[in-house]
Amino acid sequence: MTRRPLLLIGLVLAACSKERPATAEEPRAPTAAIAQNAVAPSPSSAPAAAAEPAIAPASVPAPVAPDTALVATVSEANFELRIQPKGPCDVAKPAQVEIVLDAKAPFHVNDKYPYKFKLKDEAGLKFAAAVVGKDAVALEKMRATMSVPFTAETAGAHTVAGQFSFSLCTDDKCLIEKRDLALRVEAK
Repeated sequence: MTRRPLLLIGLVLAACSKERPATAEEPRAPTAAIAQNAVAPSPSSAPAAAAEPAIAPASVPAPVAPDTALVATVSEANFELRIQPKGPCDVAKPAQVEIVLDAKAPFHVNDKYPYKFKLKDEAGLKFAAAVVGKDAVALEKMRATMSVPFTAETAGAHTVAGQFSFSLCTDDKCLIEKRDLALRVEAK
Protein backbone atom coordinates (compact mmCIF):
# COMPACT_ATOMS: atom_id res chain seq x y z
CA MET A 1 0.00 0.00 0.00
CA THR A 2 2.82 2.40 0.67
CA ARG A 3 4.29 1.93 -2.79
CA ARG A 4 1.20 3.18 -4.59
CA PRO A 5 0.92 6.52 -2.76
CA LEU A 6 4.65 7.12 -3.22
CA LEU A 7 4.36 6.39 -6.91
CA LEU A 8 1.38 8.73 -7.13
CA ILE A 9 3.25 11.49 -5.26
CA GLY A 10 6.25 11.00 -7.55
CA LEU A 11 4.06 11.41 -10.64
CA VAL A 12 2.40 14.52 -9.22
CA LEU A 13 5.77 16.09 -8.37
CA ALA A 14 7.13 15.27 -11.82
CA ALA A 15 4.07 16.82 -13.46
CA CYS A 16 4.36 19.97 -11.32
CA SER A 17 7.98 20.50 -12.24
CA LYS A 18 7.21 20.68 -15.95
CA GLU A 19 6.21 23.88 -17.66
CA ARG A 20 2.49 24.39 -17.98
CA PRO A 21 1.34 24.54 -21.64
CA ALA A 22 0.00 27.84 -22.99
CA THR A 23 -3.74 28.33 -22.84
CA ALA A 24 -6.06 30.53 -24.85
CA GLU A 25 -5.89 33.12 -22.06
CA GLU A 26 -2.07 33.10 -22.12
CA PRO A 27 -0.91 33.06 -25.73
CA ARG A 28 2.78 32.59 -26.24
CA ALA A 29 4.50 33.76 -29.35
CA PRO A 30 8.16 33.14 -30.03
CA THR A 31 10.38 36.12 -30.59
CA ALA A 32 11.30 36.97 -34.15
CA ALA A 33 14.84 35.67 -33.60
CA ILE A 34 13.55 32.30 -32.43
CA ALA A 35 11.06 32.08 -35.30
CA GLN A 36 13.74 32.90 -37.86
CA ASN A 37 16.10 30.29 -36.44
CA ALA A 38 13.52 27.53 -36.06
CA VAL A 39 14.40 24.48 -38.14
CA ALA A 40 12.33 21.36 -38.57
CA PRO A 41 14.26 18.34 -37.33
CA SER A 42 15.23 15.88 -39.99
CA PRO A 43 13.83 12.36 -39.62
CA SER A 44 17.33 10.94 -39.26
CA SER A 45 18.47 13.37 -36.55
CA ALA A 46 15.73 12.82 -33.96
CA PRO A 47 13.05 10.27 -33.23
CA ALA A 48 9.56 11.36 -34.27
CA ALA A 49 8.19 11.20 -30.71
CA ALA A 50 10.89 13.55 -29.35
CA ALA A 51 10.80 16.06 -32.19
CA GLU A 52 9.06 19.36 -31.57
CA PRO A 53 7.14 20.85 -34.47
CA ALA A 54 8.94 23.61 -36.32
CA ILE A 55 7.47 27.06 -36.09
CA ALA A 56 6.56 28.35 -39.50
CA PRO A 57 7.48 32.02 -39.93
CA ALA A 58 4.02 32.68 -41.37
CA SER A 59 2.39 31.61 -38.09
CA VAL A 60 4.24 34.25 -36.09
CA PRO A 61 2.50 37.62 -36.29
CA ALA A 62 4.75 40.42 -37.46
CA PRO A 63 5.48 42.99 -34.77
CA VAL A 64 3.33 46.07 -35.17
CA ALA A 65 5.46 49.19 -35.29
CA PRO A 66 3.87 52.38 -34.07
CA ASP A 67 3.02 54.87 -36.79
CA THR A 68 5.73 57.40 -36.08
CA ALA A 69 5.15 59.12 -39.38
CA LEU A 70 2.08 60.93 -38.06
CA VAL A 71 3.27 62.54 -34.82
CA ALA A 72 1.45 65.85 -34.55
CA THR A 73 2.20 66.56 -30.86
CA VAL A 74 5.29 65.97 -28.74
CA SER A 75 5.07 66.64 -25.01
CA GLU A 76 8.20 66.37 -22.91
CA ALA A 77 9.39 67.68 -19.53
CA ASN A 78 10.90 70.89 -20.99
CA PHE A 79 8.53 71.69 -23.85
CA GLU A 80 5.41 70.93 -25.84
CA LEU A 81 5.59 70.92 -29.63
CA ARG A 82 2.75 70.57 -32.12
CA ILE A 83 1.92 70.99 -35.78
CA GLN A 84 -1.63 72.13 -36.55
CA PRO A 85 -3.69 73.39 -39.48
CA LYS A 86 -3.86 77.14 -40.03
CA GLY A 87 -6.90 77.84 -42.17
CA PRO A 88 -8.51 75.87 -44.99
CA CYS A 89 -6.70 73.72 -47.54
CA ASP A 90 -8.11 74.16 -51.05
CA VAL A 91 -6.59 72.75 -54.24
CA ALA A 92 -4.37 75.23 -56.11
CA LYS A 93 -4.64 77.86 -53.34
CA PRO A 94 -1.96 78.79 -50.80
CA ALA A 95 -2.43 77.06 -47.44
CA GLN A 96 -0.47 76.82 -44.20
CA VAL A 97 0.20 74.67 -41.21
CA GLU A 98 1.65 76.06 -38.03
CA ILE A 99 4.32 74.66 -35.73
CA VAL A 100 4.01 75.83 -32.12
CA LEU A 101 6.76 75.32 -29.54
CA ASP A 102 5.82 76.08 -25.93
CA ALA A 103 8.70 76.10 -23.43
CA LYS A 104 8.06 74.87 -19.89
CA ALA A 105 9.65 76.80 -17.00
CA PRO A 106 12.47 77.19 -16.17
CA PHE A 107 13.18 76.95 -19.94
CA HIS A 108 12.45 79.64 -22.51
CA VAL A 109 12.85 79.68 -26.30
CA ASN A 110 16.30 80.56 -27.59
CA ASP A 111 15.97 83.75 -29.66
CA LYS A 112 19.47 83.30 -31.14
CA TYR A 113 18.90 79.83 -32.60
CA PRO A 114 18.28 79.34 -36.36
CA TYR A 115 14.93 77.50 -36.13
CA LYS A 116 14.08 75.43 -39.20
CA PHE A 117 11.63 72.85 -40.49
CA LYS A 118 13.09 70.49 -43.09
CA LEU A 119 10.17 69.20 -45.15
CA LYS A 120 9.72 65.72 -46.57
CA ASP A 121 8.50 65.49 -50.16
CA GLU A 122 4.83 64.62 -50.50
CA ALA A 123 3.08 63.78 -53.75
CA GLY A 124 0.29 66.27 -54.39
CA LEU A 125 1.82 69.04 -52.24
CA LYS A 126 4.10 71.84 -53.43
CA PHE A 127 6.31 73.69 -50.96
CA ALA A 128 7.89 77.10 -51.59
CA ALA A 129 11.18 75.74 -50.19
CA ALA A 130 12.48 72.41 -48.89
CA VAL A 131 13.44 74.11 -45.62
CA VAL A 132 11.41 76.74 -43.80
CA GLY A 133 13.84 78.92 -41.85
CA LYS A 134 14.06 81.34 -38.95
CA ASP A 135 12.49 84.16 -40.98
CA ALA A 136 9.16 82.30 -40.73
CA VAL A 137 9.29 82.10 -36.90
CA ALA A 138 7.58 84.48 -34.49
CA LEU A 139 9.40 84.38 -31.14
CA GLU A 140 8.08 85.22 -27.70
CA LYS A 141 9.79 84.46 -24.39
CA MET A 142 8.03 81.10 -23.89
CA ARG A 143 6.71 80.38 -27.40
CA ALA A 144 7.99 80.02 -30.96
CA THR A 145 5.47 79.84 -33.81
CA MET A 146 6.43 78.92 -37.38
CA SER A 147 4.15 79.16 -40.42
CA VAL A 148 4.78 76.52 -43.09
CA PRO A 149 3.23 77.48 -46.46
CA PHE A 150 2.27 74.95 -49.12
CA THR A 151 -0.10 74.44 -52.04
CA ALA A 152 -2.16 71.31 -52.59
CA GLU A 153 -1.93 70.29 -56.24
CA THR A 154 -4.49 67.48 -55.95
CA ALA A 155 -7.60 66.91 -53.85
CA GLY A 156 -7.59 64.36 -51.05
CA ALA A 157 -5.53 63.48 -48.00
CA HIS A 158 -1.90 64.59 -47.87
CA THR A 159 0.73 64.70 -45.14
CA VAL A 160 2.84 67.72 -44.26
CA ALA A 161 5.86 66.18 -42.54
CA GLY A 162 9.42 67.04 -41.63
CA GLN A 163 11.96 67.61 -38.90
CA PHE A 164 11.79 70.69 -36.69
CA SER A 165 15.07 71.99 -35.23
CA PHE A 166 14.82 74.23 -32.17
CA SER A 167 16.53 75.32 -28.97
CA LEU A 168 15.45 75.97 -25.38
CA CYS A 169 17.50 77.66 -22.65
CA THR A 170 17.63 78.25 -18.92
CA ASP A 171 19.93 80.75 -17.24
CA ASP A 172 22.60 78.02 -17.06
CA LYS A 173 22.30 75.94 -20.22
CA CYS A 174 20.76 75.61 -23.67
CA LEU A 175 19.33 72.49 -25.30
CA ILE A 176 19.42 71.96 -29.05
CA GLU A 177 16.66 69.61 -30.17
CA LYS A 178 15.15 68.03 -33.31
CA ARG A 179 11.77 66.33 -33.54
CA ASP A 180 9.87 64.75 -36.43
CA LEU A 181 6.36 66.12 -36.93
CA ALA A 182 3.58 65.22 -39.36
CA LEU A 183 0.03 66.38 -39.97
CA ARG A 184 -2.60 64.90 -42.28
CA VAL A 185 -4.38 67.62 -44.28
CA GLU A 186 -7.45 67.22 -46.49
CA ALA A 187 -7.37 69.25 -49.71
CA LYS A 188 -10.77 70.10 -51.20
